[in-house]
Amino acid sequence: MSADTLCQTPFGALRLQRYPTRRDEPLQAWCGADLLLLEELHRLGAGGEQLLVVNDEHGALAIPPAAGQLWTDSALAALALAHNLEANGRPAIRVTWSTDAPAATPAVVALRVPKQLPFLEYQLARLADHIAVGSTVLAAGMDKHLSPRVASLLEHYIGPTQRHRGQRKARLFSACRDGRPAASPPGEAAYRCEAAGGELRAQANVFSRDRLDGGSRLLLEVLPRLSPAATVIDLACGNGVLGLAALRQGLATELVFADESAMAIASARGNVARLVPDLAGDCRFHHGDGLLAYTGAAAGLILCNPPFHLNHAVDEYAGRRLAAQCAAHLAPGGVLCLVANRHLDYTPVLRRSFRHISKLAGDRRFTVWRARRD
Repeated sequence: MSADTLCQTPFGALRLQRYPTRRDEPLQAWCGADLLLLEELHRLGAGGEQLLVVNDEHGALAIPPAAGQLWTDSALAALALAHNLEANGRPAIRVTWSTDAPAATPAVVALRVPKQLPFLEYQLARLADHIAVGSTVLAAGMDKHLSPRVASLLEHYIGPTQRHRGQRKARLFSACRDGRPAASPPGEAAYRCEAAGGELRAQANVFSRDRLDGGSRLLLEVLPRLSPAATVIDLACGNGVLGLAALRQGLATELVFADESAMAIASARGNVARLVPDLAGDCRFHHGDGLLAYTGAAAGLILCNPPFHLNHAVDEYAGRRLAAQCAAHLAPGGVLCLVANRHLDYTPVLRRSFRHISKLAGDRRFTVWRARRD
């Protein structure tokens, strides 16, 4: 049964769909934390240009109070907002990427607590340096996902914080910016990877920012078995480890780094500039929904370590979409090399888009698939 799309808010009802859309979508485009924030915003009379919304996933938090801007790391969230604004006949809302400071000084901030605590710290530190004394920061998240550190982090970076009574399996916090100097945000995480040429650095919201994940490690082992190509795409690139290794092994004339995270793209760009400065001119960077809006050359090889979560839920839908996109952006004879958790069987997914499929490698946790386009 499909999830309800009619969202009842104190600002009125509107139709909201998750992005990307899928048939018989089982999940709603909002949650209890969104509703708690909307109720508090309505009680405060907050909205319009003086409201900054942070980490809204599908527009449920930004659209009802007509927020002045959305501050987000996610290209998917920006697309979701645009689709739901159009569907409800609402005017555009400015989107500011996480790697930049908010475009205006808000009086009220409504923040969905993100999955990664370092990212929350980064955002609170940037906000503290940007908002005026007396401004209000509202933060909320679902109980089962909230860290016990949320209140203390708000106290540390923003000011006096109130922890409200839980409702709808969610919790609301409110903090008032005091006059203390803004604390510094946490620095980039780093680890050494010889295959990529040295120390890889990553910003706060990048996947596996402080260590090489097992899937990428296995995929790095098979790179010497792959044929060079004029254009290689590192899809869902994170800090760029796979693309950098491919460059150093001479697999690519041109390398495209693609990710939906603004911080991932910035991290990959920085690592290219530090580790392979002589090859930086051969690199391109694409921030968007996979390869949907990619307009560059068709690839001879795509390397992909796709996500298998939708936020906190295990869901291979993102990986299925990326695999289908790859088929549309490979040159004839081009190869997709994809790594996935062993419990996720990509055979049916790949067979829908490719005729020639094989397993290149595997261990107790991951499988590397090779799919060739005719």
